[in-house]
Amino acid sequence: MRSRTRRPKRGYLDDFLHHRQDAEHTTTSLSPLTIAQNADSLFYIGLSLPDAWHLPVTADDGSGELTLWILADDQRSWASADYIPHAQQYTVAQYGPRRLWDEAEAAHDVWEALGRPARARAGISVTERGQSLWLDAPERDLSALLPSRVAKGAA
Repeated sequence: MRSRTRRPKRGYLDDFLHHRQDAEHTTTSLSPLTIAQNADSLFYIGLSLPDAWHLPVTADDGSGELTLWILADDQRSWASADYIPHAQQYTVAQYGPRRLWDEAEAAHDVWEALGRPARARAGISVTERGQSLWLDAPERDLSALLPSRVAKGAA
């Protein structure tokens, strides 16, 4: 089913990357590869970040390295996480009013706490009062994953 909302034009990576010298640098133990290569994880993270998109960029030198970019539609915030094979910690850079990696990691943690459910287990109910997202049955509410403006039915 096509989305009812029109996504902004994505453009080029350079359109989103600005102030790279001002980025905040941290590390994470969550492998960017774990997110980039798991469609179920990406689905649940996408629920939390409906106004952002991801772009995995694999190194073309055979090293197995990858950078996972998370880019806000409004082009004000971006994050990158660098995967290096066999590493235990991964470098993260973030810029803008939002900390997109932190948001993605928090959503991933919720997905993990839920038992890593498959996408097919998620459902949505829409009524005149709004919409609700659930896992397995309408009684198992997942609105905590949604940004507050969506969870309240304002989407």
